[in-house]
Amino acid sequence: MGWMSKLFGSDDEIGPEEKHRRASEAKKGAEGEHPHRPAARKTATAAKKTVPAQSRASRSHDDDDEPKRTGSPLHPTKSAATGNTLAHDQMMTVHILTHVPEHAPREDDPHYHLFEQAKARLKRQGMWKCIINDDLCEGDPELHHTHVEFSQINQVDEKKIQQALGLHFETDEDFQKWAESPGNLEVLCANHHRAHYGIHVIPGPLWEALRFHKTGTGPAAEFIPADQVDDLKKDDDDDDKKPASRARASSR
Repeated sequence: MGWMSKLFGSDDEIGPEEKHRRASEAKKGAEGEHPHRPAARKTATAAKKTVPAQSRASRSHDDDDEPKRTGSPLHPTKSAATGNTLAHDQMMTVHILTHVPEHAPREDDPHYHLFEQAKARLKRQGMWKCIINDDLCEGDPELHHTHVEFSQINQVDEKKIQQALGLHFETDEDFQKWAESPGNLEVLCANHHRAHYGIHVIPGPLWEALRFHKTGTGPAAEFIPADQVDDLKKDDDDDDKKPASRARASSR
């Protein structure tokens, strides 16, 4: 069985209860009802989101343009004046299965001393600080393997690295040395390395925006531990219950 079939299942692989549920949903969809949500709840939700016409007309364009927090993170509000999507928070749940091959402890690596030498040299040169160096920095400096993690050294193609970075390795020894050299190392604070805004916990495209983050603006993303997600959702629900004017004021 292919992995796609394992995720979604074919008609032959599902049981009779699942077949009955799918047929029922298809029938409801044909009748104009959302297959995953009762019609009464849908109507109530729509009524809750509806803004009286008089209120809409009385608002100024400045109110429309204001990047206020929206009631539903997954359905951001658009400005009536510009058509722009207003600022909003959007929850993202990412489950990642990493594949780490067998490898010796770092301290047993014959090139580990190069890592320690690079750290000492950075400190002597006054460069032992996070390269991002903005208002989101927090925690002690740490050395991050930029292109190839130590545990993945035996899983990467040296030729691809040479081509991508304009390098040239005469021997495998050259590659191993490079992996523990400044060419593959950069200083990050704990926050940008493995904590709240860490490169190890935030998807690459969003973390790259943090790398070039403008001081004083909000972060592109932040890592929320699983045990704090429920509290965050509760705060979000509480904000939704505030009057619009109070919600806008609290976001400033």
